[in-house]
Parts: sequence; structure tokens; C-alpha cells
Amino acid sequence: MLATYVLWVIGEALLVVILTRGVMARLIRHYPAFYRYISFTLAVSLLRTIISSMFGLTSDAYYWSYHLPNLVSPVLLILVLREVWLRVRPVDSKGWKGILVPALVISLIVTGVGVRLFVGGGDPFFRYQAVALLAQTLACIFVYGRVCGRRELSLGRNLKGILLGMALLVGFQGMNFARLLFVSTPFEVFSFFLQFFYFLALSIFAFSLWTYEPLVELNSDLKGRIGKVGEDLEKAVRILVSPR
Repeated sequence: MLATYVLWVIGEALLVVILTRGVMARLIRHYPAFYRYISFTLAVSLLRTIISSMFGLTSDAYYWSYHLPNLVSPVLLILVLREVWLRVRPVDSKGWKGILVPALVISLIVTGVGVRLFVGGGDPFFRYQAVALLAQTLACIFVYGRVCGRRELSLGRNLKGILLGMALLVGFQGMNFARLLFVSTPFEVFSFFLQFFYFLALSIFAFSLWTYEPLVELNSDLKGRIGKVGEDLEKAVRILVSPR
């Protein structure tokens, strides 16, 4: 499909723009994990393009160039989410107490599913993707929940864009995993939507990371107003759902 190819070309250009702008605006030193992920993604994409043009999409070289980087990519994405979380709440003894139980629960779930999948037969890369997708989804939900609970902070355009874009990338990977499961569905249909989700995430990154805009802590007066709005909203919801 021409539209899919056009989106792919634009996506590659956006990766270059994001990385170039990160260097020019010195954003790399503020969000190193994010730009490591972008650099890795761009390098892998260029490598796959070269290999596919030289050896073909059905070659062993392309098979390994597709699957081996996918072992690293989920780890880099989770590290980006970790970077966002550490920006919102720096590591300290008190902070770690608050995330210990959720982190333990996520680890147990991922470990349990991983053991269950790897005990069975089938493609090991496919099983790894299943575990990685679960870990990324849980990490994304965890970070979103923690960040949304910090009403006294304004994230700024950078962190908002990174969070939203990463959520779209996790959704993108979920759709790709669904394509592997539902092989009867025409690849062209999935391919367009996959590329569109990817293009959308990269567009958000490019827009939100054009200049440095860090999170800011709201002043005490504004904190009080936000807290009062939250309390009033909670009371209104209770009135609406309470039996009459």
C-alpha cells in the first residue's frame, strides 16, 4: 500500500528530526534514556532496510535483524518510563516504600506469565514478545497512575509528550502482536494501522520535544485550589451515584 510506505518514510524522517533536535536543543542530557531509545530505533530501522534490500525479506539475515533487536527494544522502552517516573519523583527511601508493593506485584505477574509461556513449545521470540508486551503495558499503567496522582506538579510539554507517545508505542506493539496471532487477517490491513500508530507517536515526540519544557511544582495557593476542585468533584460523583 502506498499510504503505508509514505507513512514509513515520514516516520524515518521524524526519527532523524527528533534526534537532531535533541542534539541541537541539548535535550539529550535531560532525557538520556528517551534518546537512547530513539537512536536505537533509528539504527535498527536503517539496518533492516539495508539488509532487506541486499538479501530480501525472506532471508535468514533479515530474520535475525528483525528478532534480535526486539529483545532489546522493550527494555529500552521500560527504561524511558522509569526515567519519566524518576523525573516526577526522585529516588529516596520514602519514595521507594510507596512503589515497592506495586513493583513487586508487576514483577510476579510478568515472571508467572513468562514461566508459563517459556515452559510450553513454540517460537521463543514470540513468547518473549508476549512477556515483554505484558511488562511494558503494566509499567505504562503503573507510571501513568503514579504521575496522575501528583496533582501538585505540572509535567510540562516534554514529559507529557513522552508519556503519551510511549503509551501509543505500547499500543502499536499490541497491534503487532495481534497481527501475529490472527494470521488469517490480511497483512495490508494491519500494516497501515501499525504504521499510523507509529507515525502518530513519533509526531507527538517531535512536537513535544522541540524545546526544553520541564515539569514545575505548583505554588501552594494553586495546590489548594486544585485540591478543592478534586474534593468538589468527588462530592458531586458521590451525590450522583448514591441511591435515592
